[in-house]
Amino acid sequence: MIASKPIRLLSLAIVAAVVVVGVRGIVGGFAAGGDILDTPTSSGTRGERTAGVVAYVLDGDTVQVTTDDGRDVRVRFLGISAPEIPHPGKPGECYGQAATRHLKQLLPAGTHVTLVSDPTQDDVDTYGRWLRYVQVSGRDIGAAQIRAGAAGARDSSMPVLRRDSYAQLEAAARNRQAGMWSTCR
Repeated sequence: MIASKPIRLLSLAIVAAVVVVGVRGIVGGFAAGGDILDTPTSSGTRGERTAGVVAYVLDGDTVQVTTDDGRDVRVRFLGISAPEIPHPGKPGECYGQAATRHLKQLLPAGTHVTLVSDPTQDDVDTYGRWLRYVQVSGRDIGAAQIRAGAAGARDSSMPVLRRDSYAQLEAAARNRQAGMWSTCR
């Protein structure tokens, strides 16, 4: 049986509303300065974004950033772990210096970055560092560190939203024996 005219009109209105909402979501993703491929949170919202400039790189997964509103913040990359560099009383780990050099190539002082929070994670760690993904023109720098073998995917008690993609990047880097995966045994 063919639906009555009011039901057809209602169905058409619902389809139109779904299309409008979908287009707004796509356009909004680009308009917000994001990449439409950014990983959304489970509720469909994005993490908070903060613009800044890299002051310096501390190690393979930590940078100092001056935000656009003038705050100087130390940022620990979410979801990755780079080998440690030497600290007073502690030797560095294999590939720690190389991982730091690689991050300095990706983020030289003066680089404009976007810091992206993950709503599933704390905003700061026990050392007062901001916990963020770091992006340059939409490029995920943590993913670039993993891809190069300068860091691995890091598990935490509550997995980061990008965990699966980071784990895949690490597996590919291990298979290629990139960076630390060929040097460190």
